[in-house]
Amino acid sequence: MRVRVRQRDDYTRAELGVLLRWLEDAYEDGPWRAAHWDEIGPGPHIVAEDDDGELLAHACIAWVPVRVGETDLRAGYLEDVATRTDVRGRGHGTAVVQAARSLIEAAAEIGFLATGSQHFYERLGWVRWRGRSSVTEPDGSATPTPEEDGYLMAMLFPHTPGSVSVDQPIRRPRRDPDEPW
Repeated sequence: MRVRVRQRDDYTRAELGVLLRWLEDAYEDGPWRAAHWDEIGPGPHIVAEDDDGELLAHACIAWVPVRVGETDLRAGYLEDVATRTDVRGRGHGTAVVQAARSLIEAAAEIGFLATGSQHFYERLGWVRWRGRSSVTEPDGSATPTPEEDGYLMAMLFPHTPGSVSVDQPIRRPRRDPDEPW
């Protein structure tokens, strides 16, 4: 297995279509909206591949501003983490998440993700966010997102400001029309 980083611009439109279908299969909840790629930004995408270049696992980082309490931060938001169903439990998902963590730590003040698989991420150093969440709408208003509370996790780094606490409220720009975070 090899882990590598690709930017969205490295993919052709056809390759992005294949990746989108791969993610739909891995999540077993497709189809996804085609606009998803535009909403998460240019990446980077972290992929684990076998020796033949077949995709085993994937993760993507979106760089987003967040407000924690009264502190504005640049966050690396980890999303679209998936492992191909027939190779789960072999460390491929762990490999892409650990590679993503290094990229987030180098370029952001904090990492975030939303998940129902908290135990997977906790063993990799992510912590559950206990503060209330909300999103900033395109018109600048704030919308509480209680449905996300309990599912958000953070990666705190040595350079994360000391004033930041997992008990504080957190807000980010709305991700897309259907999924706020």
